[in-house]
Amino acid sequence: MCNFKRDQPETEIIIELGRYLVGEAGVYVSQILDKKISRGQTYLVVNGGLHHHLAASGNFGQVIRKNYPVSIGNKMKNIAMETVNIVGPLCTPLDILGDKMLLPEAEIGDFVVVHQSGAYGYTASPHKFLSQPECVEIIV
Repeated sequence: MCNFKRDQPETEIIIELGRYLVGEAGVYVSQILDKKISRGQTYLVVNGGLHHHLAASGNFGQVIRKNYPVSIGNKMKNIAMETVNIVGPLCTPLDILGDKMLLPEAEIGDFVVVHQSGAYGYTASPHKFLSQPECVEIIV
């Protein structure tokens, strides 16, 4: 590296910390614990949330929060769709994994899959937030 900079002084070296390299490599899976309708909106309450995937929740209230790509893992071919909010079990309004997303109709016990979770997911999250259980990481 030292020789490279000396030999190539016009070259700018940029190091990316991980999102570009491994972002698409991971998925985060949680299970639906409850399905609620409140004020005309449907909420899927899952057993994970910002304590497992802080980046998908919006990093404690970032100004512009974007949904990660999400699917209902065991209903990939479902035709019936609905607009839902995906929320975690924590007692904070910041515990949102998906906001007004059009997804296949889901029920209690189904699996919510957050795609492109290979960077800044579990390792960047507050694991013990409100004494919630840790998630299981599986590397294939």
